[in-house]
Amino acid sequence: MKIEAVYQEALKKLIKEKPLDEINVVMLCDKCNSNRQTFYYHFRDISDVVESIFLKAKVGYAKKLLDYEPILKEMINYINANYNFVSAINKSYSQEKLYSFMFSYFYSRIGMLLKNHGVDGIEITRYMSTLSSHELVYWVGTKRKEKAPALISRLNTIFIYFVNQYQSDLRRNRF
Repeated sequence: MKIEAVYQEALKKLIKEKPLDEINVVMLCDKCNSNRQTFYYHFRDISDVVESIFLKAKVGYAKKLLDYEPILKEMINYINANYNFVSAINKSYSQEKLYSFMFSYFYSRIGMLLKNHGVDGIEITRYMSTLSSHELVYWVGTKRKEKAPALISRLNTIFIYFVNQYQSDLRRNRF
């Protein structure tokens, strides 16, 4: 296992024990049985480890054309599989990294989805990426009180509305 992965896994384990704000480099190095010089060779700080975890994250792709729901389900599956980590990051000073991770995920998937369908909808992509990211960060923050199927249905309805409205506006030459 690469040393970066060792630090990533150790941070995920430490987060189960205490909030991210209370974890420092020495604690992480102790958990990995390494020294601080090794840590600083690979990372700038704990926040850098958090960012590397999100960069390494593998979240699936939608298989159908213009089907936003699988994109959303894949992110929810990722959140559920990594809930302790994602929840701890959401409550910490690195919350913007969680939001950025989700925004990038949605922006690339929704953009590709619309492009494959022949819709040049940069506005829809930006709006839905922002909305989806904020909704999911909020969902994590509320300890997933809203049931996942209801969240998926609500966001999917919004997506379909905006795609239909955008295409209708294009036909009427509003853009």
